[in-house]
Amino acid sequence: KFFKKYHGIDKCHTVWKDTVMKGGVIEGPFGRDWEVKINRDRHNELKIPWTTLTNYPVQGTGADIMMLARLSFARRLKASGLPAILISTVHDSIVVDVPDEELIQPIVNMFHQVFDDIPRNIKKVFNVDWNVPMGCECKMGMDMKNMHEVKRNDRE
Repeated sequence: KFFKKYHGIDKCHTVWKDTVMKGGVIEGPFGRDWEVKINRDRHNELKIPWTTLTNYPVQGTGADIMMLARLSFARRLKASGLPAILISTVHDSIVVDVPDEELIQPIVNMFHQVFDDIPRNIKKVFNVDWNVPMGCECKMGMDMKNMHEVKRNDRE
């Protein structure tokens, strides 16, 4: 069902598998590459760790995108003069400490604008035409357990 819904991913995985079986590395869209070690199973047959093969390029590319988002947000935050502090980035989350509740909406809008600009920034930094829709979700709360979503309000 997954491959029917996301047509073409199975073809991409097959190309990656064939590349690795020939001793090559998988190259991501931004130039990062991954070497996937081929193992042998209990019958001495070659076996590729499928999760590694399919996950590394996806997660690595996601990390590259988050790096662009984090840098873009940091620049915008600095230029805005708002007293928020970048705390950390974990996988697909950028955590910011916002000391005043009145600053939350401008920060949320800024994050959405960053993600609106991701395809343009990918083109500028990596010279890649990015056609994957980029979404952003902003949540706030005193801790990770007690959070609620805050929607952007800078456009209709």
